[in-house]
Amino acid sequence: MDAGIAAVAAGAVGIIGALGGAFVGGRAAVTAAKVAGTGNRELARLQARRQAYADLGSAAFHFTTTADDVVVVFNRRFSGSTPTHVPVPEELYSQLDTRLDDVTHAAVMVQLEGPTEITNLAWDAYAYCHRAERRLSEYGVSLAPGAARARQSVDQALEDARRARGTFLSNARAHLEGQPIPLAGEPYRYSGPDGVSG
Repeated sequence: MDAGIAAVAAGAVGIIGALGGAFVGGRAAVTAAKVAGTGNRELARLQARRQAYADLGSAAFHFTTTADDVVVVFNRRFSGSTPTHVPVPEELYSQLDTRLDDVTHAAVMVQLEGPTEITNLAWDAYAYCHRAERRLSEYGVSLAPGAARARQSVDQALEDARRARGTFLSNARAHLEGQPIPLAGEPYRYSGPDGVSG
């Protein structure tokens, strides 16, 4: 009988050991899955941010390039001694509007992805593009006496838009690399009569 009790006791100890091992192993597997899930979420978030930041950089670049094309057409009006009407092709105006819409959409996507410092810089880039579009419109309706000043205003506004794009991209890259964000933005520059501060 001693052998039978010993076998039952050994079996009970074996079952308890197996259940304990399964419990510990199961807990380790759950913990590992949580860690992997967190890592996957962080990777997905990083990829979404990178895409949003790249989209804004591209949209702002395409906007300023299209605006440059419109400036070339406007410059033809004042190239001779007498201003002449040189129409801007409708598709070029339409493309400029689309490009500004793309900047707006991209800035919204950056706002959804964050962080706040990068979001502020995204809205700065949008505001400078919007301002450049306003100055371009003013240049388009200017008369010969004010054309030179209007042209300078457009050139400065486009340069500011390019600088804001560069500042945004430099800071976005630093953030994605885990570095401190070196430059602060000017959040929500909407205070002037045309929707953008001076």
